[in-house]
Amino acid sequence: MNVRKTGKKGLTLKMLAGLAATFGVLDGAGATNCWAGQPAVANTLSIPLTPASQVQKSSTTYRCSGSTELLDKLAKPLVSVTYLNAGAVSLAVLQVEGETQVFSNVISASGARYTANRFEWWSKGDTAFFSEVGAEGTHPLTCRETHQAASRKGR
Repeated sequence: MNVRKTGKKGLTLKMLAGLAATFGVLDGAGATNCWAGQPAVANTLSIPLTPASQVQKSSTTYRCSGSTELLDKLAKPLVSVTYLNAGAVSLAVLQVEGETQVFSNVISASGARYTANRFEWWSKGDTAFFSEVGAEGTHPLTCRETHQAASRKGR
C-alpha cells in the first residue's frame, strides 16, 4: 500500500492487490458512455481522502467453522483479512470464491460490519462472522483470530 500527497485533493490510497475492479474519475473531456457494459480489469484501486487522514493497515488471520457451503467460498484452511482505515473510509479485503473482494464498512450496532457483492463480514474483538446475504437456512460462519494474527497486530 502506498500513500502519497496529491496537493489540494488530499491523500490517495493505492492498493495493489490484484483487484478485479477500478474506480476513477473522468475529467469530463467529452466522455460519453463511460460504462460500456464490460467490467474494467485493473490491479489498482485509488480512493481520494481528506488531507488530514492517517492510513492504518492491519492484517489478521482467522480460522472459520460452520456451513460447508460457506466455507467453500473462502480460502482454506485460514482466512487472511487486510483492514484499511483512513478517516471515514474503512475497508476489509479478503478472498471470496477465488477473487479479491473489497468490503466497505456499513452501519452496525456493534463491531465493524462490511459488505461486498452479496457477502457480509462482521468483526468484533477476536471473532468475525461471514455470511451470504439472502442465503436462506444458512447460518454465518464463525471465524476466530489465530495466535499468528495476534502477534502481527502487536498484541
